[in-house]
Amino acid sequence: MKSEKKKALLIIDVQNDFCEGGSLEVKGASEIIPRINELRTKKHFDLIVYTKDWHPKNHCSFQSNHPGTKLFETIVLEKTKVKQVLWPDHCVQETLGSEFHKDLVVDKSDTVVYKGRLEDVDSYSAFGTKPEDTGLNDLLQKNGIQETYIVGLAFDYCVGHSALDAVKNGYETYILTDCTKSVAQETEENMKKSCVEVNCKFITSQDLE
Repeated sequence: MKSEKKKALLIIDVQNDFCEGGSLEVKGASEIIPRINELRTKKHFDLIVYTKDWHPKNHCSFQSNHPGTKLFETIVLEKTKVKQVLWPDHCVQETLGSEFHKDLVVDKSDTVVYKGRLEDVDSYSAFGTKPEDTGLNDLLQKNGIQETYIVGLAFDYCVGHSALDAVKNGYETYILTDCTKSVAQETEENMKKSCVEVNCKFITSQDLE
């Protein structure tokens, strides 16, 4: 598929804590890394952006910060009144778990966007969740980007929410299905439905040949 529009590759959260052996491991995560590395060599992209979950130790999504709760249950946060899934501690700033997987190729010319930096907001989206603004939209606009191609971890959370926000911000958006993995089948199906409803397109890396 060829297009004259300016394109950005958004590589979402390929960090140690989401890969095999991490505190919030996504099954089969490492399988997508060679495909992501190969994508950047195809030179289809005018901009390559990596995102990192970058949480403080007291982050609202950590079950350990909510005594009397259980992992993976959903609560309403007292301070913001927002529903929150409670996760294991993950991607704490400046820890090994927050670092990119060792096999992921990252060049000095690439941009890294940090999300989830505020203790009271869990930003699944690479664009941030109010009041957090990661600066991604400004970066894409500054570079004249019209199409976004989204890969990484995990589809049913951060990849999917990033895609939904990309569409909302006016970008033609593609999710590369062979370059992402999901946490669970039910949430994967729900996210796919949400993305289809806003005309987000599903392709594979082979479609970019």
